[in-house]
Amino acid sequence: MEDITLTEEYASICGIAVEELVKYFDEHINSLRTLKRFRDCSSISDEILAWYDGYSWDGENRVINPFSLLSFFSQKRFSAFWYASGTPKFLIDLIKKNPVEYSNLKTPIMTEYMLDSADFNKLEATPLLFQSGYLTIKEVVTSTKGDSYILDMPNFEVRNAFNQNIIAAFTDSGHTLAENVRLDMAKAFQDGDLHKILDSLRSLFASIPYELHIDKEAYYHSIFYAIMNVHGFDVDAESSVSKGRIDAALKFGNSVYVMEFKYVKCPPKVGDEKKKALVDKALCEGMEQIKARGYYKKYVSSGKTIYLAAFAFLGKDDVEMRTEVLMDQRKPPIFV
Repeated sequence: MEDITLTEEYASICGIAVEELVKYFDEHINSLRTLKRFRDCSSISDEILAWYDGYSWDGENRVINPFSLLSFFSQKRFSAFWYASGTPKFLIDLIKKNPVEYSNLKTPIMTEYMLDSADFNKLEATPLLFQSGYLTIKEVVTSTKGDSYILDMPNFEVRNAFNQNIIAAFTDSGHTLAENVRLDMAKAFQDGDLHKILDSLRSLFASIPYELHIDKEAYYHSIFYAIMNVHGFDVDAESSVSKGRIDAALKFGNSVYVMEFKYVKCPPKVGDEKKKALVDKALCEGMEQIKARGYYKKYVSSGKTIYLAAFAFLGKDDVEMRTEVLMDQRKPPIFV
């Protein structure tokens, strides 16, 4: 048996090219031009590509998922057809055990050996997600030491459905509550109302059963990151700067939100005064970390209003936040 996944001449064998979409499906596309669009695309063809295109095995040629495309024409509606056909539960469980892997899924870089690895004694999420179709090759980086591959989720279908399942699995909140929280947070970001965001996070985290709670900062970070991804926000998770790594930076309209997450391990039956002291310490550390390491500086020249937000998670039931705003970017930082 020969693995031809990364063989150049077979790069387009497992999908429908954009040229073939126009050539063979033009009549079907024309009949659906009045279909309600789900995203901000200029045409029904662009909408189809946003949902189902993007698979690549060489970083250059991209193909459309044939199962989803044919299902779309058959049912005359946009939906996550391929994803709904079967989501391996063990993949979600694997990520849940190691939440850091989820936030590292944005453009991970792998070698061919890493992509082919399948050590059942030590399973890793990224190679499995590539092998099962949840990640595809965005770019091939060639060097004298061999090729490496920058990966990404192929399209809106996979990205949206995958992140919705992450939220549901991590919180056991069900899709309805998670969707309501997402909509509330979208409105809050649009209005620059960070306190409304805090209320939404409290609502979501309060729904987490104790048996699902994971005693790690990355767990809460991953849930927040998933909510943002589902909405399609431009999120830089764990973005590197010269003095450290930002937990999350979110670009929305004329604003940038630079966020730091702190998880506080609280002793059982601790009093309210001690609890408040732990939270205040975590919030101070988070805000000072943003400032001292200059996490906001890469966005100063953007012309956008910069919001700094430190979040402290004290178990699953308590979420607190401290915020400041960079008012005038033309002068030395002034925070209010």
